[in-house]
Amino acid sequence: MQEKSVIQTVPISVSVVMISRNEANNIAACCESLKDFSEIILVDNGSTDETVKIAQSYSNVRVLLSEWKGYGGTRQIGVNAACHDWILWMDADERMTSDLQSEILSALAAASSQTVFSIPRQNYFLGRRIYGCGWSPDRVTRVFNRTQTQFDDKIVHEGLVSKSQRRDVSLNNRLTHYTYVSLQQFFEKNLRYALLAAEERVRLERKVYFAGLLVRPLWEFFRSYVLKLGFLDGVHGIVISGGSAIYVFCRDSQCLLQGRRLKN
Repeated sequence: MQEKSVIQTVPISVSVVMISRNEANNIAACCESLKDFSEIILVDNGSTDETVKIAQSYSNVRVLLSEWKGYGGTRQIGVNAACHDWILWMDADERMTSDLQSEILSALAAASSQTVFSIPRQNYFLGRRIYGCGWSPDRVTRVFNRTQTQFDDKIVHEGLVSKSQRRDVSLNNRLTHYTYVSLQQFFEKNLRYALLAAEERVRLERKVYFAGLLVRPLWEFFRSYVLKLGFLDGVHGIVISGGSAIYVFCRDSQCLLQGRRLKN
């Protein structure tokens, strides 16, 4: 009986995988929240600020320098380099909590390698917690075993693919997510994601129609602000919903322009 008790108290090793580029404002707080994990693999894509230097000041962080291979491919570089099979993937603007950490380790103690865990995420925008716009509730799949599950090769909006029938388990404690600290950052990243999404759609030969160039952004604003209760967040909700509409417009217009160039 005593031996069984000792075995149950041994923590399960988990490798945290992150990607970064110029995240000096976030990386210290993120790494600090992950200091109890045995390993953090940070795949950096050419940071010109202090991101790498700050990350390397943490003893459990290993930095890999890599060229950009899309979100899925770049994250997979970190997965392949990890020492442990259980992977937790994070972004630099997210923070682990002690309650969530305890729940993850407890859940993994009884998990099979086919299990994939999702985590609810509490989102903040310009310093304010967001309740609508589809940002709450927000559940993200973040813990998996690399022997059975890996990242897909999508350029943006990456996901996970499993070799066999996977078992999805929902955790209860929240991950804290500080999305944007300025409007400039919001719109710049929004545009970058839109152009990457357009590139992905062209690669997959997804059809985009001219008639939808105005209709789809308007629908996206209505869906975010009204159907997904963005009005609960006041001005912040209008900005987020407007950003979603701009994202769709930029993505689809780029698809049309790129498609015409390909035909010519």
